[in-house]
Amino acid sequence: MFSKELLHTMIPVFIFLFFCLVPVLLIFYIFRYQIKKKKSPLNIELLRSPGEKLRDQIDKSSDDILEYFLYLILMPVLVYSIGITQHTFVNNKLGITYFILMGLVLFGAIFYLLKKLYKLLKLRNSLRVGYECELAVGQSLQTLAKYGFNIFHDFPAQKNFNIDHIAVGPQGIYAVETKGRAKFEKTENENWKLQFDGERLLFPGWVETKPIDQAIRQAKWLQKWIENSTGDRHYVTPVLAIPGWFIKQTKSSELRVSNGKNFDFLSKGNAILTEKQIGIISFQIEKMCRNVESKAYKKKETTNFNN
Repeated sequence: MFSKELLHTMIPVFIFLFFCLVPVLLIFYIFRYQIKKKKSPLNIELLRSPGEKLRDQIDKSSDDILEYFLYLILMPVLVYSIGITQHTFVNNKLGITYFILMGLVLFGAIFYLLKKLYKLLKLRNSLRVGYECELAVGQSLQTLAKYGFNIFHDFPAQKNFNIDHIAVGPQGIYAVETKGRAKFEKTENENWKLQFDGERLLFPGWVETKPIDQAIRQAKWLQKWIENSTGDRHYVTPVLAIPGWFIKQTKSSELRVSNGKNFDFLSKGNAILTEKQIGIISFQIEKMCRNVESKAYKKKETTNFNN
């Protein structure tokens, strides 16, 4: 049964939340109302940038961190306000049992929130490393434009994966997968060396095979997609970029491995694609990559001046 005592206890809490949340919500409402009066000057979607998906994930994780940080601040205040209300307005004597119970509740809530915050901070940092590496590789790939290549980024292949970069030029089609791997400061003299034996990536202290399998698998997927989209079969070369590492390849492989600095080697060799083929393939890829809408305003509607 809802008692007056419980009502008296919760009223100050609701008042506190009201003055905390309502001004913020009001500002957001006013802002959203004002921007509805304008529309974006762009009448087309933008091309995806390097790390587009990662950037969205970073923004989301930052929002989640702010949310849990606010919970962490509000929780002790709410518990304290309930105690003050019980003592002052309800005239309840707060015994040791009450303090132990509320202390356990507060400790449990803070522990849970701190654990979530730590995981979110680690996730955001990992996403930032990946984003910065994709951005660096994307900028390096742009140098291939002088050799007649078209470069696309963050190709939305399916719901569960994206292809980081695609290069289409006279020497062929390349699906580039970027992996950001941090180094350990305590082994700075040796931690920049990486060995690729055709099947494994031998880092200083650990071994990886998943990036190799992923790069090859995505290149095969793209090859099939291009065949279905254009009607022509073209081989797609898998490329794995690991920025910042000195890479030594000891065995040959269908996979090209790069440190992400210089991609001119992709333009070496005989031309296997004509200008027309490059145009057809690039057109299909661009249709998939041109899906970034304006976030500042809604897309401006086109006006028909023909009467």
